[in-house]
Amino acid sequence: MPSAAVAALLDGLAALSQNLAPGLLDKICQVLQTASPTTSVGDLLARLPATPNSDACFQLRTLLQAAPGLMTWPELGWCLRTAAHLQEQQQREGQIELVCTGPQRDGVPPLRRLDQVLYDLIHQARRDILLVTFAAARIARLKTALGAAAARAVTIRLVLEFEQESGGQLSHDALAAFAGSIEHQAEIYYWPLAHREKNAYGKPGKLHAKCAVVDDAVLISSANLTDDAFNRNIELGVLIHSPTLAGQLRGYFEALMGAGVLQPLNRR
Repeated sequence: MPSAAVAALLDGLAALSQNLAPGLLDKICQVLQTASPTTSVGDLLARLPATPNSDACFQLRTLLQAAPGLMTWPELGWCLRTAAHLQEQQQREGQIELVCTGPQRDGVPPLRRLDQVLYDLIHQARRDILLVTFAAARIARLKTALGAAAARAVTIRLVLEFEQESGGQLSHDALAAFAGSIEHQAEIYYWPLAHREKNAYGKPGKLHAKCAVVDDAVLISSANLTDDAFNRNIELGVLIHSPTLAGQLRGYFEALMGAGVLQPLNRR
């Protein structure tokens, strides 16, 4: 366990990184990182830019008074910069939003529609889109949005369920809903029947996941890519803005592709 003095210094770094504007924090870090270790607290305060936030000003003074004997001014500057970076990263990683389709009621805070969230993600996509679904039907607007993304050179991958591979548990191939140009602009993957375990009744496992990974955002929901799911069903999902989670989920499916568990369609 850290000593009381070290714990207080760490708490001070965390608090100050939260209360300083990024530009001001950067200037303070520059002064600290270039200061001589022998500079007094008073001289250092005279060199630092004015801090209009009274709480931040108090925190800064407290931090400077606690640092001597524990670390040099340049070390303090780097620690403050690191704390600010971690704080910013935590804020980016922590953006979670509940989304839904279905009836809305007065007195209950409205949630964003799940389908509109998906369209917005696709419209904003700059690098890659991965869509995974069990079923798909009557999705003209989605196909248009994906076509526009493909025209921006966004990589599009679809992981879809098929009637044959599902052992008849899906009545229509999900691919049929993507007929047209987008069918040929996207990389399409399926889960071969030979790679699926069967239950006691001989039915194979289903590709039942419903999710989207778009750049650094993840949408995980109960909704298939269907007109009913988007417009009539009660469906729930979560939108998470997290480069880490997006990388993990994308990496999971890419690992399945790399191992041959999921295979490219190649117009079987």
